[in-house]
Amino acid sequence: MLFRTLIAVLFLHFAGIIHPATAEEAPLPLSTDFNVVTAIDVSDSITRHDEWLQYAGLSRGVMNADFLSLVSEGLMQRIGFMAFTWSSDGQLRIIVPWTVIASPQDAAKVAAQLRAAPRIDRSHYESKDQGPASRSDQAAAPGGGMTDIAQAVGAASRLAEDAPFQGRRAVINILSNGVDNAGFDPSLQRDQAIRRGATINGVVFGGRRDLPAYFEQNVIGGPGAFLMTVQDPADLPKALEKKFWRDLIAGNSLPSNNG
Repeated sequence: MLFRTLIAVLFLHFAGIIHPATAEEAPLPLSTDFNVVTAIDVSDSITRHDEWLQYAGLSRGVMNADFLSLVSEGLMQRIGFMAFTWSSDGQLRIIVPWTVIASPQDAAKVAAQLRAAPRIDRSHYESKDQGPASRSDQAAAPGGGMTDIAQAVGAASRLAEDAPFQGRRAVINILSNGVDNAGFDPSLQRDQAIRRGATINGVVFGGRRDLPAYFEQNVIGGPGAFLMTVQDPADLPKALEKKFWRDLIAGNSLPSNNG
């Protein structure tokens, strides 16, 4: 009986020592000031040059001195960042997986990933004799000419929720040169993302006059949401150089999601 009692005491003693140590070793989620998700349009209406302009502008944006200054002035002094491309029919590709930007060195690595992102193969839309295929030909091709903004917003919202960092605020950026023509209303996905605490900002470019109003009514939303309009795609790099800085400026003017 005495032996059993001694064993029980020793067990409780060592359990009390081991258990707290195990709890202390459990990794805690890294906290960030913002988690930023950027969705890059590579649908069939995007030319190879448009694609390059988006990547060039975004890479300049993460290296922007004003943006990096805001990052360093934040409570956590770091943000979470990821980017993916989208078109339609579930065609999504992550080109910058979730990473932390806390220094110019971090930003340089992200910029390099953006510049090195794989380009979309559009050869099946071109004819050696006739040049680029017509719009009607593209519509008949697999995934032909479709722009699924609802898919982009929904995917960005899920990625923001699954971020490995605890962000004080989630920001989603949707880049596009067209309206959703895949049959789904992006406002439903937008409203769901807003209810989950995200802000959705937009960047529209190209000649469609109805595009800014469409994005304002159906895509952007949430606290501090804003839309950037770039009529000439050639101006995208210059405009996007200030994109992430504007995201943080708008977000810093609001109370955090955590109270």
